[in-house]
Amino acid sequence: MITLDNFVSIRNKERKTLIPLTRIKSERLFNKAGFSLLEFTVALVIISALVSVLIPKLNSLQDDAHRASVQLTANSLQGAVKLTHSLWQSQGSNNQAGLLKGYGRGNILMGSKGWPVDAVLLDNNNQVSATTQTPINNSTCIRLWKGLLKDSAPKVALNVEEEQIGIQPIYEAQLIQGTCRYRYRLNLDDFQINYDLETGRVMTLF
Repeated sequence: MITLDNFVSIRNKERKTLIPLTRIKSERLFNKAGFSLLEFTVALVIISALVSVLIPKLNSLQDDAHRASVQLTANSLQGAVKLTHSLWQSQGSNNQAGLLKGYGRGNILMGSKGWPVDAVLLDNNNQVSATTQTPINNSTCIRLWKGLLKDSAPKVALNVEEEQIGIQPIYEAQLIQGTCRYRYRLNLDDFQINYDLETGRVMTLF
């Protein structure tokens, strides 16, 4: 007589052997836990469809983030240009070029029309080392960038060869026909911030 304490089994009439019920249950659970080839294929198709939809959206979000970063920097530059122009007017400039007082370290050189055209180099004591305007070239754009944006200025360099080891410039500066062009280098799109030395206009190109 089979009791609850004994190992539960059933008789297989054809084979005349005893098959443990626990073995049958374990086999059924194992079969239920697995995936059929059809289920696996359907799962792969669904995952592939989701990936194909999500990747373009992620790329779009990344592009939007780069665009927003460039626009924010351009707005900061435009604000600094307008502020220096207002200070220049309030100080009774009389349409003369000269250093601007009361902004940054006092090294912003204003043109005769009241727009920043350079940032004079400072000596070791952070004092203005000269008041004469140096030749306008690519370095002028870098000095202006740092002078106007001050401590919040993103890293900028003249070209790839002048990168410092371990520091990747965010913008590349170049002077083209009186306009400082700052090219954004963190993506493949040719995002630019242009500053016209003559008119003080700041324009972003996407």
